[in-house]
Amino acid sequence: MYSDIVKEHFAHPRNVGELEAPDSVGRAKNEVDGDQVQLHLRVREGKIVDAKMKVMGCVVAIASTSLLTEMLKGKTLEDVRSITKEELVENLGGLPEQKKRCSLICIDALRDAVEAYEG
Repeated sequence: MYSDIVKEHFAHPRNVGELEAPDSVGRAKNEVDGDQVQLHLRVREGKIVDAKMKVMGCVVAIASTSLLTEMLKGKTLEDVRSITKEELVENLGGLPEQKKRCSLICIDALRDAVEAYEG
């Protein structure tokens, strides 16, 4: 049902926890499923140098947020604004149709974190 990438990021999620004194924190909740994501960012000279996550949710919510934290590191805020749900799903090796909405929650948290940082 899930790709090896999804299984790996679910079984061994990366960047779990909170950053001490983060530059920004983004939060999002999927009201339908109850999945919740908190994304902590450290930004230096316009680039994300570190990202941590806290997730309460399903396999896909955990795996997609874990992968997203890896994708963010070293990218500019401009670059991460253009990350799409479709790109994330592709990097996960695909998802069952009914689970694609679960991958959106971390993108929503990312948008919230970028807006909070810039606002």
